[in-house]
Amino acid sequence: MPTLRHIDGFSLVESLFACVILATALLSIGYLSNSAVTMLTDARTRTLATILASAKVEELRTSNAPAAGGDVVDSEGQVPSPQSSYRFDRRWSVTPVSANVQILNVVVTPFPRGVAREVRITGGWTR
Repeated sequence: MPTLRHIDGFSLVESLFACVILATALLSIGYLSNSAVTMLTDARTRTLATILASAKVEELRTSNAPAAGGDVVDSEGQVPSPQSSYRFDRRWSVTPVSANVQILNVVVTPFPRGVAREVRITGGWTR
């Protein structure tokens, strides 16, 4: 005849400890995914700002008489509409070094300020 053994289950302390470990792991995953989304949004905004700055540098390089200025554009370089999700403030300056050499600085700041860092591009050319 087989003997019956008494098998105990988990105690309340062991169950609570397992729940604490599981909760900590789930909160950590939630925090990491939230951080990843924030960094992804920042990277997208900075990439768009870099593209807009590069486009402005090329536009000014092809101009006969580039001058300092600024404008506000959307992610496609157009005047932003009220429902556009991205807005960028572009400022640029042109500094003549000599008669044939000019230095160009373009700064693009995403709106609202502080969402992503501004992008600065400096270029130069000779005529």
